[in-house]
Amino acid sequence: MLLWDLIIKNGRVLTMDSPWEQNKSLLIKDGIIVDIVDNDLAQRLDANEIIDASGLVVMPGLIDCHTHLGEYATEGVHKVRGKSQKMAATSNFLDCLKSGVTAIGDHHLGHSVLSTPVGELKEAARNTVLTIKFATGTCCVGTEPLAYTSSLRPGNILTYDDLDDGHFAKLAAESEFPGENIFITATVANLPSNLVPNGGKRILESDDIFRIVNIFHALGKKIGAHIEGTENIQLFIEAGGDVIHHAHGATIDQFEEMARKNIYMVATPHGGTSRAPNTPQEIYSALNAGVTTAIATDSYLPVHSEALGMDDLEVVGPKDFLKICKPTFEYLKQQGMNEIDCLKMITTNAAKIIGLEAEIGSLKTLKKADIILCKGLPVFDFTDTESIVMVIKNGLIEISKDFQ
Repeated sequence: MLLWDLIIKNGRVLTMDSPWEQNKSLLIKDGIIVDIVDNDLAQRLDANEIIDASGLVVMPGLIDCHTHLGEYATEGVHKVRGKSQKMAATSNFLDCLKSGVTAIGDHHLGHSVLSTPVGELKEAARNTVLTIKFATGTCCVGTEPLAYTSSLRPGNILTYDDLDDGHFAKLAAESEFPGENIFITATVANLPSNLVPNGGKRILESDDIFRIVNIFHALGKKIGAHIEGTENIQLFIEAGGDVIHHAHGATIDQFEEMARKNIYMVATPHGGTSRAPNTPQEIYSALNAGVTTAIATDSYLPVHSEALGMDDLEVVGPKDFLKICKPTFEYLKQQGMNEIDCLKMITTNAAKIIGLEAEIGSLKTLKKADIILCKGLPVFDFTDTESIVMVIKNGLIEISKDFQ
């Protein structure tokens, strides 16, 4: 029996733990990275499969920590409902893998016409090779009147009176990571502005936010929130929340307070709220303050008219992940940030947000062998998914393109 299942040799290895690439080889067994060794040693070893990655970047699979691919995007992209929702979700998950994304943080927030329970979507997710964590929560769309939905009652429109403490406790128990568990401000939900006159309106006051945060924490769960606007962001910070999604309108003082309190941020520089989205300068300020920050697609999401450097994009999905990062990464590099540190926002930092940093997000001994091989550095050298020539998940080659 051969000792190794897979050896990837001679690659430009980005472990994400080092600021520099290393010309090394990876030894993989049972879906785990067992060792990272010199190429001379790897040359003398044998395996069931050996990949010569000469000239290719070898790095962790990308992680998109804020998507809506199992629910909203099934109706929005595929125009399905009923039992076809799970088929559409699986199609969306495959698009992630083809784009070099090996793990996502998805959402189940309830939907007015989609009635598939989160348990069935979790089961469908287990039958894919993608690593998928689901955040369960409530959503509030800024229509008139406001329209509430909840993961606990998919296919229904609710009112705020339906959302008592027991409801939030059940959501907390079901949730797998701190995503958009609550909406402090009403969402525009990809709708034309005339249909969502209350988009961006605060819908939870300080006492409500404190109470819900405490419910999640009492059950040992972190909580995330959809928020736009400086005052609204401050309410969540003061309540002891854990992850702010979007954070459009956050200030430098708030970034410094978030860093002190270890509150993470998921930036969406292409849109997601009624306000202008995160600028490269704002994301730099968050990172410079010490905030653990990730960039995510919020797939599928129309591009906001005030998004910077994205004139060629209309709707962002998995294949556009690298494109939405480009304006920010280029700015960060101009400010002196290392390219690998930039890439941490879609690998290491994203893994922290979905609670899987011990398993994925970097190439390290005893971590999962979730790996992509690329023709150069993602974002900096390319933004097209065709330049990601191989996707390896749990040590198995799942996507392979001609690169020899």
